[in-house]
Amino acid sequence: MHRICVFVALCLYAAYGYESCDQKIMEDTICSLCSQRKGSEQQEAGRQVAFFVYMSQNVLINTISKYKTFVYDRVETNVGNGFNVQTGNFTAPESGVYVFHTTTAAFDKSHSTIEIVANGQVKDITWADAMDHNDRAVASSMTVLSLTGGDVVYVRVGLLFAGNYLESNQYTRMSFSGFKLA
Repeated sequence: MHRICVFVALCLYAAYGYESCDQKIMEDTICSLCSQRKGSEQQEAGRQVAFFVYMSQNVLINTISKYKTFVYDRVETNVGNGFNVQTGNFTAPESGVYVFHTTTAAFDKSHSTIEIVANGQVKDITWADAMDHNDRAVASSMTVLSLTGGDVVYVRVGLLFAGNYLESNQYTRMSFSGFKLA
C-alpha cells in the first residue's frame, strides 16, 4: 500500500509539471501491486499444515485409563506447529478440511478402543483387539473433518481396554497424523 501512495504522490508531483507521469504505467503499477498483495493474502490463508507423531515405546495398559488422551512423544513432522507434544492435542491453525489418521497395535491378550475426538465430541472409533489370542492386532482409522481455526483434535483411550500393552516399537508404531487439504 505504501508503494501505491508513493507512486500516486509522484504522479501528482508530475501533474504540476515537475516531471511526466504516464497514466498507463501508473495503472499497470497499481494493478501489479494489488495482485501481489492479493497473492500474499491467499498464500497466508492457504499455508501448509501437516503433522506426524508417534509413541517411542510400548504403552503399558496399567498406565492408561478411560478417556485418557494419548500424548505422542516423537514428532517427525509439525508443519504449521498445530501439534502440541505436551498435551497430545492438534489445534487447527486455520479453518478448512483436515484429514486425520491413527494407528494402534495391541499385543498378546491386550485390547483397547481408540477414539478420535474434536472439541470434546467423538468423531471416530477403532478397536485394536488381541484380547483372546497371543499375537498383535492393529487398528487404524482415517477421519475427514471440517474444522474452524482453533478447533482441537486428539486421540484418547475409549471405553474398553485390558491386557498387557499397546505396541509401539521396531515392528509397529502407535501414531497420529493429519493434514489440511489444499
